[in-house]
Amino acid sequence: MEQLNCIIIEDQSPAQETLQAYIKQVPSLRLLNTYVSPLEALEEIERGAIDLLFLDVHLPKLSGLELLRSLRSPPQTILTTAFSEYALDGFELDVVDYLLKPFSFERFLKSISKVQKAENKEVKLSNQANLFVRNKGQIKKIAISGIAYIEAKGDFTLVCSGTSRDVANISLQKLLDALGSNFVRSHKSYIVNIDCIEKIVGNQIVMMDRRIPIGRTYREQLMERIRLI
Repeated sequence: MEQLNCIIIEDQSPAQETLQAYIKQVPSLRLLNTYVSPLEALEEIERGAIDLLFLDVHLPKLSGLELLRSLRSPPQTILTTAFSEYALDGFELDVVDYLLKPFSFERFLKSISKVQKAENKEVKLSNQANLFVRNKGQIKKIAISGIAYIEAKGDFTLVCSGTSRDVANISLQKLLDALGSNFVRSHKSYIVNIDCIEKIVGNQIVMMDRRIPIGRTYREQLMERIRLI
């Protein structure tokens, strides 16, 4: 398995040091940064390069739960806290696991095992030729090769294929994990199929008579993925 890029958001030094030491012992994890404030971590999270977030619940200015609710496409998240009463809130936000401080290395490894199982599931999804989405009480099959772009709309997403617009109740990041290498995040609200890009004008992608914005934090990643000569 490839290494998972992870960050820590934790305002207590002992807890930071424990997580850093545990992560260092797991070859499949790569720690990119440790933050005290969730606001400082937002830009890195929204770039979509984070696979796993270790998140304390009690944080300055913005709680861990508030941070998760604010993200359109949160990465896989393990909550860490000394208060067990937040467990239900965490699982309602689809976190992978909930570590109650102080936690042992053995308990930490159980959480990482859950993350790896979820990653393996996403890899299997990415090998599929079709997506199946719920729409108006039906389950519709959509050919992945025909998807031009996907747009986040509040609590749901629009999967756009030619003239078809299908509603999917899934986050952009989970869709991106399932779509394969032709798809890339261009903006916090958009995923685009590289094969469908007609041209790039300034900070906009032109395709299918649409102009799709390129976010500042996603531009470098997009330019790396297209074949610019």
